[in-house]
Parts: sequence; C-alpha cells; structure tokens
Amino acid sequence: MKGSIISRQTCFICNSPLIHDEKRHGCFCKDHPQVAATNFVVRFPGDIYQNHKSYESASQSLNYLRHEKGNRKNKFNPDDYKSIKPNSFLVLKEKYLARKKDRATYKKITNIINRAADHFGLTNVREITGADVEDYLFTIPGISEKTRFNHMTQLRDFWKWCLARGNIITLAEMPAFPAIKFELGYRKITDWETQEKVLNKVKELTHHINPKIWLAIDMLATYTALRPDDLRRIKEGSLDETGWLHIYHPTKRKNKFKTIRLHADHEREWRSLQDKFPAIPDMPFFRHIAGISGCKADTVFGINFLSKSWKKACSEVGLEGVPLYPGTKHTTATETAKLMGTDKARNASGLTNKAFDRYCQVENNDAFEVVTAIRKAKKMGSVIPLKRPSKKTE
Repeated sequence: MKGSIISRQTCFICNSPLIHDEKRHGCFCKDHPQVAATNFVVRFPGDIYQNHKSYESASQSLNYLRHEKGNRKNKFNPDDYKSIKPNSFLVLKEKYLARKKDRATYKKITNIINRAADHFGLTNVREITGADVEDYLFTIPGISEKTRFNHMTQLRDFWKWCLARGNIITLAEMPAFPAIKFELGYRKITDWETQEKVLNKVKELTHHINPKIWLAIDMLATYTALRPDDLRRIKEGSLDETGWLHIYHPTKRKNKFKTIRLHADHEREWRSLQDKFPAIPDMPFFRHIAGISGCKADTVFGINFLSKSWKKACSEVGLEGVPLYPGTKHTTATETAKLMGTDKARNASGLTNKAFDRYCQVENNDAFEVVTAIRKAKKMGSVIPLKRPSKKTE
C-alpha cells in the first residue's frame, strides 16, 4: 500500500532508527523494543510529509490519504494535503491578487479578497462549499446589497481562476454562489450651466499649475464615451494628424481600442500643450509636471487625482454630492438626451441600455411622440370613444 509512517527520533540507547511496527501500533528500536517513538511523520507520494504527536493520529491520516488517492485517482492533488497548505484560500489569494495588479479597481479587489481570507484562512478551497460562501457573505456587517453582490462576484471570479489553473478544483467542486438581489439608485447629477461653472473654476484653480488637469476634465464632460481611467491610458502619440484620438485597452471594453474624434477646440489645446511640454510618443499625455509638491514629474495622473480637483471646484461654486463621473459624463449624457433624444445620447455614451437608463432620467423620444399624437388627435376631434359591451340579461 502507498505511504508509510516513520519517526525521526532514534533509540536513546544505541542511536538506531525507530522502525514502524503496525502490529504494535508504533515505531520501536529493533534491538531495544522497549524504546518507542513519541513523534511520527506520515510520508505519502507527492512529497507529502505530515507531523503527528500520536500514532493514532498518524494512522488515521495515512488511511485518509490512501482513501483519497483511491477515490480521486487522477484528480488527486498532493498539494491539498501538504502542511504548508498551498491550496488554501489564504495562500492562493496572493497569486490571485498578483494577476489583478493592472486593474484600476485593484484596491477594492484586494480589500474584498483579504477580508474573505481572514474568514476562510487555511481552509482548502476544494472544501469550501456554496453554503460556506453564502454564510460568509450574509454575515458581513454594515454593507448594502450592491456591495454584498460585489463581494460575491469577486469570490466567484477567484474560484473561476482556481478552476482554470486545472490542478486545484474540478468543475464538480466549484461552489454554488448565492443570488443576491439589489436595486441601484439613481446617480445625482447636475445641469450644463452648473457643470460649466465647475469647469471654469477648475481652470481657474489649476491652469497655472498644470493646464492638462482642466483639459482632462473638460474632455470627460464633452465625450461621454470616455471614462476617467481611459485618460490615464492616452499617450503623447495617441492623437493622429486628422484629429482622431486612439485609446488602446480602454476600460469596460473587450476590444483592443476605442477611437474618438476631438473637437477643433480640444485639438488646438492638445497641440499647444504638446509644444509646451514636449515628450516622446509613448509617454502618458495626462501626466504631472515638475515642481508640484507630492507629484513625481512625468508620471501619469493618479486614479483619484482628477476627482480631487473636481471636488474642490464643486465646493467653490456650491455644488454638493456630485462626484466627477456623474458630474461630467452622466450630466452631459442626460443634457444631450434632452437636446437630441435618448437614442443619440445612448449611442454616444458607449454604455449598455441598463447602465444608461439608471442615470439618464429623460423620457424616451417614442413616449413624447405618442403624447404629441394624442394631443393632436384630441384637438382634431378624431378620438372615437369605444362602446362598452352590453351586459347579457339572464
């Protein structure tokens, strides 16, 4: 049979190794049978070594390993049974997070995974069931259902990563994740007039420090297909000679790039800033300049850098509770829908119907056309009331 029980202890009389004797349930000296081991090691194929303080524990562990090997056969993974727990949640999470370092949401992902690691610890991911995941998710205090859903989707992504590795879990061992229902609220937005006041204030506060701060926020307020993290991916050479801006690996897009035609005003500003701050084509366009406290020259704007400038400008003009994203993209999309219709605004936004409808509170054009037709028909006297069917008499 595979595997064995040994002891690293030796005879205190002759220094000989202590040999396993299954009939006597222990490890003993061959020449001095009264000398018995007090510590035991289970050895099993696959470099599995387990320390035990009693023979009974070692024997049970060896029988369990033999049973697992016989039942799982080619699915048997020695890593599951090593003392260092390489397939535990706590150990695997480091490898998983290393794959997420290029994500804009890396900090949020890290917080979710670290919190789960504190709960599941050294438990083998193969042994964590759907019920265990559900119990964990619904015991996280003080979070909304949307946040709970975010935790669930990140854990599901973690287990999918484990499955894809091929030697951690099988499809049958994948836990079932609970359905978490939530309803997103409407984002608080503003209007074009107030938005313009904020943009002017941003320019006033930052243009003498770094004119690219205002340009970045003004572009977010103009091109609704842009996202804040898209700006960080734009290079000096991203704008071609005809005024088209090419953004490679944009956020929320599976395709390789998105292309946006800049307005002449923005194109002129862009060219002017390139003359003022020359750089090689691969350098980030929206980057810090020398002489700014706390900012390293020529490094790309941080994830929250523009938000801070927007927030400060909002405070100056008296606008509260409207962050950068809703204040620029969402506000412009909603105001565009009023001006040109929801269909055109939706197409320009680059959003899904569900995401667009969540913040654009403008009624669809079709509904307005129906109302117009009803009013027109009433004025022309062409509305014919329908007769109710007469009741049958018994």
